[in-house]
Parts: sequence; structure tokens; C-alpha cells
Amino acid sequence: MKKTTRKSPQLLNGFPHIPFDEFPLKRSEDLVVMLEKNMPEGAKVEVTPMEDSHHSPCMEEMIAIMVHDIEEGKDSSEIYSIYQFCPACHIGVRVL
Repeated sequence: MKKTTRKSPQLLNGFPHIPFDEFPLKRSEDLVVMLEKNMPEGAKVEVTPMEDSHHSPCMEEMIAIMVHDIEEGKDSSEIYSIYQFCPACHIGVRVL
């Protein structure tokens, strides 16, 4: 059986992974650090539990990690990327 090495994620518009790309992730903090290094100026990373969303294989609560520049009173805002993370299975997925 041929063994393949997993390359480090390439940046696509400043973010690792393409949408719907699933990848191993030990801690959400590891992804947050990577996103903060590569996010657009003025953006922020927000990490929130997803109380109504559970990872189907294990039924554990997922965590959302979003990079955006949404502010109250701002005329235009943008969501740059959204990730989901299962802390029980140590799997992340880029959703947007």
C-alpha cells in the first residue's frame, strides 16, 4: 500500500483549507492562531459553541470558528470564513 504524506494546508485567499475540507485538529486554539496570522486587516476571529448542532458520529456539541468584520453600525460587513470543530473527535471542517 502506498503511503502518502499530508502536506500542510495551503492558503486560499489567506485561509487554510477549501470549503468543505475536513482535517484533523487537536484544539480549536491551533486553528484560531493560524487564522489570526492570515486574516484581513480589521477582521476578528470569533469562537462560539453551537448549542443546537452536534457532530453526527459522536453527537457531541460542535464549536463554530468564524472570521468576520461584522460591527454594529457599520455599513458593509463581510464573513471571510467559517469553520466547525468537534472537540471529541478532533476534526475540523471549513464550511465557508
